[in-house]
Amino acid sequence: MRTLSLLLAFSFIVSTTGWIVGQSDEGARRPLDLPSGGAGDGDDEEDAPETINFWGGEYEGDAFFWCLDKSCSMSWNGEIEDLKQEFTQTLNSLSSQAEFGVVAFSEGHISWNPSPQRANPANKGSATAWVLSLNAAGWTCLGPAGVETLNIANQCSKQMKQVLVLSDGEPYCNGSNTATASLADITAANWQQIPVNTIYIASDNGGISFMQQLASQNNGTFFQPQ
Repeated sequence: MRTLSLLLAFSFIVSTTGWIVGQSDEGARRPLDLPSGGAGDGDDEEDAPETINFWGGEYEGDAFFWCLDKSCSMSWNGEIEDLKQEFTQTLNSLSSQAEFGVVAFSEGHISWNPSPQRANPANKGSATAWVLSLNAAGWTCLGPAGVETLNIANQCSKQMKQVLVLSDGEPYCNGSNTATASLADITAANWQQIPVNTIYIASDNGGISFMQQLASQNNGTFFQPQ
């Protein structure tokens, strides 16, 4: 009789313990059954392209790299001041998920930052102040500036990069027309085949052919504001 009682007690303990373990295992598995995708949604938002409006032209991407003319002719009709206003408005329209870079050229070229940067408020403020400080003077040595702009863009890991080249004339450096060399050098530097979009803001037609060729050879668009 004692033996039978012990066996019944043992069976009860085993049954009870198994039920508890089963419940514990099920509880541990529950988080794995919850819907996932929170991180994916964030990634989708980060990689979503944005549309900017620069000097009347629209460009879609998740990273934008400007190459801006500050040669002496940009001061003849106030173009340099228009440039500062257009750049400021466009840069401020970017979300903090986008990346950007800025190069300005005349006799030589200067970069706001040698690597792509997030469009967060601090970087927007810094780049805006930098562009606002530019003065128009010197030749139109566009070629080396275009190469530098692409060197910065090539460092960016974003998928939809856009380069925007703005000028009021064709390349003319140290007394010589450098259009042919500029086309060759910029195209050679564009090994990632990033779209190079050109914006020609002069009232004359002197630089139209070059700007059209530069865009055509580099998967970009040509735009001339009216």
